[in-house]
Amino acid sequence: MDYRREGWLSSHGTMEHFNGYDFLRAALAHSAYDSGAVLMVMHGDAAAGILELDFEKGADEGVGAIPFYYLDPAHRCHGSGIQLLGQAISVYRALGRRCLRLRCAPENERAYRFYCRNGFVKIGMAEDSVVPLYLMERPID
Repeated sequence: MDYRREGWLSSHGTMEHFNGYDFLRAALAHSAYDSGAVLMVMHGDAAAGILELDFEKGADEGVGAIPFYYLDPAHRCHGSGIQLLGQAISVYRALGRRCLRLRCAPENERAYRFYCRNGFVKIGMAEDSVVPLYLMERPID
């Protein structure tokens, strides 16, 4: 399954500016840094979603960075999103991080609502992106 491609298309409505190679390279680098950086949630034998963590980005600020967080549409609204969020909180809390930070496409209203319901607030716009993305953050409590 190409979650990156599906996530990009559902977020932006077009494949313009998509670069799968860069996403793959980043995920491999995160996994090389820590084997627990890319996690998959399963429903039975089926892959339901993925969570990617970047242990280096924002570490000096006490931030737990989430560069990719995706649930397969067939597995949404079953609690998997909360499980992935809980995993990120557990991992980053153990590392002493004060908050989680991620990016969300303004067009991705469903994800934006999910993040807001789960304690994230928009703190600005991502400055390092080829497309407009909200920068969102939530405290780790």
